[in-house]
Amino acid sequence: MEMNSLGKKTLGVILNTSPYTFQNSHTFYDLCKAALAKGYGVKVFLFVDGVNNAKMNQDPDPDRPMNDKLAELANEGVEFQACGLCTSARGFDHRGSDFVEGIEVSGLTDLAEQVGEVDRFVSFSM
Repeated sequence: MEMNSLGKKTLGVILNTSPYTFQNSHTFYDLCKAALAKGYGVKVFLFVDGVNNAKMNQDPDPDRPMNDKLAELANEGVEFQACGLCTSARGFDHRGSDFVEGIEVSGLTDLAEQVGEVDRFVSFSM
């Protein structure tokens, strides 16, 4: 893997599935934590039902809410973008006010740029 201009490798991830239905969100979180621990930068695009992971005030008792995990990752430097059309289609505010802090609502052109910027890209889908 090549280093970016800051000398750091970057992992790109697209998360397409909702939390709690599949194991994807939990595996995604573990992958991001491992990448951060190894010094990687991480860029994430929430797409289709993946935007549901960022919704505030989740209560999946007894699990830890996925929105808490995303907030933790954002605080640790993971860059998050969420598809604007997917956000609106699911009834969320198109500016991202329904999401945890650190989630930027953007578009598919931003996803294309992300894919071109990262060293490796991983997709979590059904």
